[in-house]
Amino acid sequence: MPEAMIIDVTLNNIQEMVIQNSKQLPVLIQFWSPSNQESQQANHLLESLAQEMAGQFILAKIDVDQQQDIAEKFSNPTPPYYKLIKDADIITEAAGLKTEEEYRTLFQAYLVEEPSEKLRKEAAQAFAAGEFDLSLQLLTEAAQENPNNIKIHLDLVQLYLHTDQLEQAQELFSKLPDEAQKEPHGRHIKGVLYFTEQMQQAPEITQIQATLADSPKDGASLFYLSTYLILNGQVEPAFQTLLQLFTVDRTYENGLPQKTLLQAFDMYSASQPELVAKYRRTFQSLLN
Repeated sequence: MPEAMIIDVTLNNIQEMVIQNSKQLPVLIQFWSPSNQESQQANHLLESLAQEMAGQFILAKIDVDQQQDIAEKFSNPTPPYYKLIKDADIITEAAGLKTEEEYRTLFQAYLVEEPSEKLRKEAAQAFAAGEFDLSLQLLTEAAQENPNNIKIHLDLVQLYLHTDQLEQAQELFSKLPDEAQKEPHGRHIKGVLYFTEQMQQAPEITQIQATLADSPKDGASLFYLSTYLILNGQVEPAFQTLLQLFTVDRTYENGLPQKTLLQAFDMYSASQPELVAKYRRTFQSLLN
């Protein structure tokens, strides 16, 4: 993947790293001071965005306490303050701490969209329209354009899953680097892969419900019901069903209830942290 471009500006590198590089990519000059808390918060937000949008802009930080000569050339702005430079010209600037969304909107207005991302968005539109062959074609082109764009490969895994190509999805996901598998979207997809595989031997939902109506503590039916619920986006009922199974028989299939609960928690830890925290506490109380 492209590396984030974050530099500390000095008199020795400002010409090359800021002025010259601005002819290739937008350069956001961030004026900050160690004694100014808001400017440190701005640094944190901008550094995170620089990591997320690696290769699309350069973050150039100027410590106004250490680089007073440079700050003076820019009219001594009071931190936090940014200036966005393109082609050696200041195209916009503003004072004060901004929200992440405000910074993101700023970049979206001036950044040139990376070609593979453009293809990826077109693939998403095709997917939403049910044009799965076109979506696959566009994602394949995007992957060829930028093999290091992990988001493309995660989208391909999802496409394979949606079109019932479980083995292809599993194979592709297994080849992704750890950083892709462990990022929030990757963890969610890993969970979908897990639960989709579990459902391969499951009976129809009507049969599961009928069995539970007669035998509410049937382990297999509780397990398959939780899997069905997860894959249909009914997260809290799925957690409740898995906890019920754990209470009924925590040793079912060599500890499968606990393994599946942990997988479900990891799957939704980023998108529904409060819900996961609630049921983790419940689960922990059952372990004690």
